[in-house]
Amino acid sequence: MINVDDLGLSPAVNEAVLRLAEMQRIQASSFMSFGTIAPDEVAELKRHHIDIGLHFDLTCFAASGGLKRVLFKSYLHGWKQNKIQDAINQQLDLFEDKIGAKPVFVDGHQHVHQFPQIRSVLINTLLRRYDNTIAIRSTKTTQRDIKAKIIHALGGSQLDKFLQSKHIPRNHAFAGIYSFKADRQILEFKWNEWLASASDSGLLIMCHPAIPSKFWTDEIKAARETEWLWLKSEAFALCWQQHQCQKANWQTLLQSLTLQ
Repeated sequence: MINVDDLGLSPAVNEAVLRLAEMQRIQASSFMSFGTIAPDEVAELKRHHIDIGLHFDLTCFAASGGLKRVLFKSYLHGWKQNKIQDAINQQLDLFEDKIGAKPVFVDGHQHVHQFPQIRSVLINTLLRRYDNTIAIRSTKTTQRDIKAKIIHALGGSQLDKFLQSKHIPRNHAFAGIYSFKADRQILEFKWNEWLASASDSGLLIMCHPAIPSKFWTDEIKAARETEWLWLKSEAFALCWQQHQCQKANWQTLLQSLTLQ
């Protein structure tokens, strides 16, 4: 399952998601509900059967501080529980209003959903609102590089245990982590590694494409545009075929886990 993060961040990201959905290159996308999406864009994604989840945010639109500040505050248990709960409910309310449905899954911008304090309030809030019908992204990785291992170490194991104890669905494995400084050749090499690591239990690969545009910018804009060129290419389609990959959405991914 290929998931585009940051839907709603900019028109360039939204267009990349829509065009990749039309090409059947992706199966899911994580929406930042403080961001912008048009009703016709939502309808188009639903027409292509794209799973849309909440990309829970504290470091971008939500402006609760940079990643380091949010991380340190979480590990110091410096959050007021009602502030986190209010942020979660506000973003879920906006999601339902803009998407017209509850999220299929929840993950976190910069993986904040797995941090201490945040993960417990998030899970309990989701259970109250939806029972255990909403999947949550695990960052348990198939990758061997240090960045992927560090991300999972920042609360991923504790999140997985919590999800298991509450019988909340999650993905078996996760990939798509790199420095955002790769050129096309290195990115192609990494995708070959990620796709080769997929198993019968399934693999969720995150990505962050955006079409080239001079009307917006962020710190990984160049990487986003490189990802877009790769994902829409025939070389990507050939890579997918060579690894004999089969498309999965959240429903089929969770069914494969249930059968094992």
